[in-house]
Amino acid sequence: MALLAGYGEQIISPPLGTDLTGFGFYLDRRTNHILDDLKARALFLKNGGRAQLLIVCDLLGFTVPFSDKVRGRLARELGIPGESILLACTHTHSGPAAQPLAGLGVANPAYIEGLPDAISRAAAMAAASPEEAEFGYGAEAVEPIGYNRRNRDFGEIDPRLKFAVLKQKGHKTYLLNYACHAVTLGPTKEVTADWLGAAAAEVEQAGHRALVFQGFCGDIDPVCYMNRRLGATADDFKLGGKIQAQRAFKAEKYVNFTAEPELRSVEKRVRLPLQVFPKKELDKETEAAYEATREFARSREVVQGWRKRILRHHDAYLKSPWMDDVPIQAVAIGGLKIMALPGEIFSGYGVKLAARWPKLMTFGYANGNVGYLPSRKAFSTPNDYACYCAPKFYALFAFAPEVESVLLSECDGLLKRL
Repeated sequence: MALLAGYGEQIISPPLGTDLTGFGFYLDRRTNHILDDLKARALFLKNGGRAQLLIVCDLLGFTVPFSDKVRGRLARELGIPGESILLACTHTHSGPAAQPLAGLGVANPAYIEGLPDAISRAAAMAAASPEEAEFGYGAEAVEPIGYNRRNRDFGEIDPRLKFAVLKQKGHKTYLLNYACHAVTLGPTKEVTADWLGAAAAEVEQAGHRALVFQGFCGDIDPVCYMNRRLGATADDFKLGGKIQAQRAFKAEKYVNFTAEPELRSVEKRVRLPLQVFPKKELDKETEAAYEATREFARSREVVQGWRKRILRHHDAYLKSPWMDDVPIQAVAIGGLKIMALPGEIFSGYGVKLAARWPKLMTFGYANGNVGYLPSRKAFSTPNDYACYCAPKFYALFAFAPEVESVLLSECDGLLKRL
């Protein structure tokens, strides 16, 4: 059967005065300017009796329950299985708060209430009139726009832009996938989709459309941060976006296209191990938390709130030291595979998976955002931000070091089922 593809989008920029998220605690970053619109972009694919829906939103992330609610609604509206719907975020830090993160911006209830409708409209637009398409994919090593912020070098990053192209009469739709935190501007009050939005805009200027999916960027920052953390401008992220789009255009001539790629998708809910300390050690852990977060102003307020939550929930977690109901999803479009995980995944996960699955895209912040998922070796660094600071606002307890091996094993198992 011939592949059918449809595209839809909706603007999801917040109203001026909305609290932005990221970069530090209680910063009161109320937006005063829209540099470029945030969007929800949707791609609907159908081949015979199978359909897939890929959505990416220019937001920091969603909770798993929120994602489940939206995906469930879309499944009912479009009549396709929930496991065939992928809902990801670009993780821009220049966007509105969209999930509850202590101290990192207060969500606008009216804005959050309207998001499912906007996403639904984008999906409906994509599914309304799909047209025949040819599909191809590839990978191209590019000038790095990101670096490993833990090591301050270019080690353990994936240098390749992964891309796919859908050729249709008169236009093309691109899927781009690369890993780099969308934090270019720092804690300004401007709204932007950062380099991912710039990459999409570069494709649009050529008369086409693009969905740009954030990769496993948990420890990857923009390369301009190697010089100085603050002071970057829109020109910096526009350059990053241009590199991604232009490299995809250049590499497209080496792609083999097919009109009949098979569509497949599988999903599994897994449990991830946590480090649940004895309650008698709470005072010691609180002092360690103060130390791990001391670089951030007003971090003591966040730690004190975390301590109260620990006291409420500690006994339950001690009996069952796991984070349950974590969605992992694998998608195939012909020979291309996609591994979608719900969090801030360290780049090394993607490097290891790519060694075993060379025709693989890796999407972070997909179907939820449970926090940082660090590499095993990162846990050996005292007061590591991703390992020991971030859980104070994302969840309760730090993940256990074996979370990497557990998650990689689950990914391999799911990819084998495609």
